[in-house]
Amino acid sequence: MTCTIEKVLTDAKALVERLKDHDNAAESLIEQTTTLNRRVESMKEVGTGFPDRNHEDVVELNQLANHKPHAILLQENTQIRELHQENKGLAQLYIAVSHRQS
Repeated sequence: MTCTIEKVLTDAKALVERLKDHDNAAESLIEQTTTLNRRVESMKEVGTGFPDRNHEDVVELNQLANHKPHAILLQENTQIRELHQENKGLAQLYIAVSHRQS
């Protein structure tokens, strides 16, 4: 695969466009988060927090989550470790392929 200045410029332009898209998405998330934070703060000031029913649901879900059998937690932990290893391997493979292509 040959690397030409035109290809480098085209790739650079594509990356710039992707960065602009990511920047716009980040700005949107910041605006949404700020709006949500303001709403939560105003709820706290007024004293209208979450309804009791939602609080009861959260407490119930927390209790259920705390009662997971130890064997399931160990299995999930093992799966997470395997996924981390797989991600590391894929990242290394990506880097190797990128270096071979350049």
